[in-house]
Amino acid sequence: MCCTRISEFKKILKISFDELRIIPFGKILLDPNSIIDLPKEFSYQTFSKTGEMMDDGLLVPGGHDGMAAFPGITKDTTILVRNHEIRAYKKELPSKDLEKSGFGEDNRLLKRINSDHLYDSRLNNRPAIGGTTNLVYNTKTNRLEKHFMSLVGTNNNCAGGPTPWSTWITCDKDTLTSGDNFDEDHGYNFEVTARSITGLTKIIPLKAMGRFNHEAVAVDS
Repeated sequence: MCCTRISEFKKILKISFDELRIIPFGKILLDPNSIIDLPKEFSYQTFSKTGEMMDDGLLVPGGHDGMAAFPGITKDTTILVRNHEIRAYKKELPSKDLEKSGFGEDNRLLKRINSDHLYDSRLNNRPAIGGTTNLVYNTKTNRLEKHFMSLVGTNNNCAGGPTPWSTWITCDKDTLTSGDNFDEDHGYNFEVTARSITGLTKIIPLKAMGRFNHEAVAVDS
């Protein structure tokens, strides 16, 4: 009975692309770049793409996920703190996410960071590659002014949540332990400052929030 109802519901909702409208904005037009289709007179801008070189000499990691925007130092700037839901290994097995690493697939850029600010350097010089990046965007000129790695060495950073004191809490959505061929236990939350100064946050796990597959955070202010 349930499946039959779902099937009928899908038939009711079925609609051809040509009939699709976003009222009152009109018909959705195909994007020749195949990025995002929008109604006429709408536009979009892309910035900080996976694999681009950032201001700290590292690459933009892949797996863009949860993020939040904060006021910048000047009235025309906004700081975006962005999660990267990637991991180098699933237990002892290499992950396809290695090609999305901010250090490069072969970790050639790893030497460019202060290893003291890397949460889990792992064995065999294969660090955990999840974390966050900070982006400074000028809303007056519509230009990205700066982007850099702000936290690294975690796993599968999915969502998180902003705090009223202008920080982002990023969630390490993994529960691998140091016994799983890692140097550190995973499954904690970490706090990242929404700052515009290039550099990594010294990582301190927020152990009072528990250790499990964290998904998101909300702060009651």
